[in-house]
Amino acid sequence: MRLRSTANVHPGLTAGTSAGLKPRAREAQEPVRLAVQHGLLTEAEAARTDAHARASDLSFGEAAVDLGLFDADMVGLLDAMGGGFPLLRTGDERIDPLVVTAFDPADPYAAKVRAIRAKMRATASGNDSTTPRMAILSIETGDEAAILAANLAVVMAQMDGPTMAVDVDMGNPSLDRLFRIANRSGLAEQLMGSAALLPAAQTALEGLWLMTAGRPSGSAKGLLTRGPLAETADGWGLGEMGMLFYLAERRGDQTPFGSILAGFDAVTLVVRRGGTAITDMRRVIDDLDRHKVPIAGTVIA
Repeated sequence: MRLRSTANVHPGLTAGTSAGLKPRAREAQEPVRLAVQHGLLTEAEAARTDAHARASDLSFGEAAVDLGLFDADMVGLLDAMGGGFPLLRTGDERIDPLVVTAFDPADPYAAKVRAIRAKMRATASGNDSTTPRMAILSIETGDEAAILAANLAVVMAQMDGPTMAVDVDMGNPSLDRLFRIANRSGLAEQLMGSAALLPAAQTALEGLWLMTAGRPSGSAKGLLTRGPLAETADGWGLGEMGMLFYLAERRGDQTPFGSILAGFDAVTLVVRRGGTAITDMRRVIDDLDRHKVPIAGTVIA
């Protein structure tokens, strides 16, 4: 899949400030209407579910599960939508249409992304942090991994609250194009200490912010290996904001991801069948294991 170019210039975000990043409160919405409006149930199914809920003293979601129409994921989705689930109208050009979760929660790909989020949250649940640091790590894949990371960031903002996505792929940045945010200053400038303000931009989706990869002067790998990203992120003062980092390795890189991701709560690997070398995948996994980085699973792109 090809990524598109971008436009918008982002405003500065003062370092150490998390106030004002909370999504605006919305009026609670009826689950029957939401289920039909977003294609989760037909009108007939929603009416049958509503009648069953009233007759059995169940919530709408519980009734849908009882009738075999919903699973736990769909119940969680409907609950989140009722509490102010941020979505964009189809055709909104401020975010690339490949980020399908921003437009259509009923899309089959969106369901797969929510399943990945649930697995990562479960993996991170053993830690004390209420806002776990999570990462998507691509091993010799292409745009598919970046598209997954962008969609996962959206789902986190929708279901978990304020989220910061960070593009760590400074050699071939892509999240800026998917979220159509200008890559003028980002992670590279933050790591080099040349950013007066935290170089992050609010995306078109409420509650989701993006730190682009930026433009490193010199070796991008040299910037990354200065210390664990988790320790760097601690200095950003983002409070309860969740974080999703996107990293990528290409053939021959041999990046020390174990030390870079030390302190993270969950990492999902993205590989390509027939494209990712088994030896490279094994090396990355062994490196993460040595640094006790929890691996939530592997996705085949």
